[in-house]
Amino acid sequence: MDASPPLDSRPPLHPVPRDVDQSRRRNQVRQTVIREVDRRIAAVAHLSIGFGVVVGVGFLLGIAINVGIWLRSKRSPFVELHAEQAGAYQLTVLLINIAAVLVWLVGAGYLVIGGSTVTLGTVPLNQVMAGLGCLVVPAFIVWFFGTIFYGLYGGLLIAAGRDFSYPVFGPWARRRLEARNRA
Repeated sequence: MDASPPLDSRPPLHPVPRDVDQSRRRNQVRQTVIREVDRRIAAVAHLSIGFGVVVGVGFLLGIAINVGIWLRSKRSPFVELHAEQAGAYQLTVLLINIAAVLVWLVGAGYLVIGGSTVTLGTVPLNQVMAGLGCLVVPAFIVWFFGTIFYGLYGGLLIAAGRDFSYPVFGPWARRRLEARNRA
């Protein structure tokens, strides 16, 4: 039987003053909490696109949340990067949605007002437009919800501690932040 004291009762080889050790632990805990808060705020920036499901003001509310996060994110480069790329993504999605709806309304207006004598071969143009409308509406619905789900997916990845970057907007935001930090 070994008469040595248990491992946890032995003095450390290089004793660290108790106050320094506690201060170091507090700083580590503080940094962990800050990183956790930054990650959650960055996730909210991505998740705010979920308000887009509420047609009308939903995307505007999501962008407003992003702008608020981005304005307050100057303390954390991580939050700033994610708020900037999520905001750019959401603004682009909003503008594309508006353009698509306007094009659809013009096409629908042409069909309603219609009466055109223009034909494509033997098929009147208003029938061609109606056929395209039947294809475009389901494609727009897939686009609409797909863009929202992609942003939600990014937010969930960030919340889980994984990396996420939008294909075009992520590299753009990184370059922008690096250029600003160099200046």
